[in-house]
Amino acid sequence: MFLETLVDFIIIHKDDLQDWLFVLLTQLLKKMGADLLGSVQAKVQKALDVTRDSFPFDQQFNILMRFIVDQTQTPNLKVKVAILKYIESLARQMDPTDFVNSSETRLAVSRIITWTTEPKSSDVRKRSRVGEDFPTRSTSTCSGPGEGNLEESCKQVD
Repeated sequence: MFLETLVDFIIIHKDDLQDWLFVLLTQLLKKMGADLLGSVQAKVQKALDVTRDSFPFDQQFNILMRFIVDQTQTPNLKVKVAILKYIESLARQMDPTDFVNSSETRLAVSRIITWTTEPKSSDVRKRSRVGEDFPTRSTSTCSGPGEGNLEESCKQVD
């Protein structure tokens, strides 16, 4: 019941919830890392989908980068996979100008690469490869998702 109400709340009050987006997004992603019944997981995914569609993409991207580099966060493998899935779906909808080339973004990309080398992270490795089939965009000055090595692309713009 709560998750259905949350979805309605986001849809109705999204303009007033900008300051609450960090908490909303990170808590939903953490929830995806818990052992949930399939029906509850579908409701959390619906809340994530509505969140992605209701708020500015660049703001969400910045929040995700901040969450990934936050030293106080130690996401489990399921949360890491949920983060990568969310970034992938978000990146598919973003314009090249929405991507921010900051030290935080570069650190987040580096952290994601580190996740893929962890011994027990086969799901994370699989998820990180999914983005390789992104369509390329020729209008960007910095390579976008799927256009070569993202870490190298971000370094080039500095």
